[in-house]
Amino acid sequence: MEWDIVFWAALAALAFVGELLTVSFFLLFFSIGAVAALVVSLFTDLVAVQIVGFILASVLSMVVLRPTLLNRIALGSSERYVSSNEVTGKRGVVTDDIEPGGSGTVRIGSGEFWTARAFHREQKLEKGTRVRVLDTDGLTALVEVVEIGEGEKS
Repeated sequence: MEWDIVFWAALAALAFVGELLTVSFFLLFFSIGAVAALVVSLFTDLVAVQIVGFILASVLSMVVLRPTLLNRIALGSSERYVSSNEVTGKRGVVTDDIEPGGSGTVRIGSGEFWTARAFHREQKLEKGTRVRVLDTDGLTALVEVVEIGEGEKS
């Protein structure tokens, strides 16, 4: 019995089952690499060549296929992706109080809800306060109070 063939087949199956259980789009590419190594093992007994095939196929499939899969999934969702650059400078209203040093929620524009923190961390912003987004920290908007009478609309 060819143990290398059994090993690569088992690794491919385990990685695939792991992907089905986690849906992380990470283990799938190791499964693809193991299948490639299995195919290589049919032509050569050199384990080093099989390992190189595994690594190349795993990395190449991860670099090429993962962004495409993630993009397809994102486009299939009903919500439009909003870049943090698109929200900087916009105005909104606090919908959940922002405690000093903590976070709350703001509605930006016509209905985009963002987790938010006060730009000045010691400041408390109460529900209903009008704010402007100064920057973002990941998926958290950093906001400051908008003075009544400032001309721009949200």
